[in-house]
Amino acid sequence: MPNFQREFPNTARYLKQRYPDKEPLSSFWHWATLALFAILCIATIKQQLLLIGLLILIAALIKGPGLLLFGALYSLLVSLFPPIGVVLSALFFILNLRLLTKSWRVNLVTSLFYLYPLGLSLLRYFTQWNAHWQIGLELLPGLLLLHFVLMQVYYFHPSARQVAWTVLATPFELISLVLPKRFKKPFRTTVPSTRIKR
Repeated sequence: MPNFQREFPNTARYLKQRYPDKEPLSSFWHWATLALFAILCIATIKQQLLLIGLLILIAALIKGPGLLLFGALYSLLVSLFPPIGVVLSALFFILNLRLLTKSWRVNLVTSLFYLYPLGLSLLRYFTQWNAHWQIGLELLPGLLLLHFVLMQVYYFHPSARQVAWTVLATPFELISLVLPKRFKKPFRTTVPSTRIKR
């Protein structure tokens, strides 16, 4: 009997990555995402900001060294051959557009993950609904909605770990978009005026 993995190792590896053995709904990452969402929903605004800051720190520790290495390599290539900077920038822009159009479902899940808890915090602030049963009633629809939306996303992106990492690393990505790309001179040097005072 022929062995598919031995005869077509590249195809077998691709299929194993594309369609993992473990169901996404029974993975640790799916339930960890839901648990973190629940914690964000019941937290106050200060606690939410602290938790998002912790997520930014974790993502920076994991992604930061790779970004620094890539930036150094990019700077080296551009300094050796300056016109390649335009080509590389256009290529990365097109790749980013492709990524945005390919993963729009995950971006919607990310919006739900961060905006629903913010909406609950604002609702509690303006209405004073702070009883435990009221917080539970506010949390339940969001948890169910996130669970069912994640189920739909897993149809297109079957790796629960990749979806969870994308959702959890989004604050770091947004911060890195806002940071300045290059530093400008903080102070201008002023040339003394040659004007005659009267």
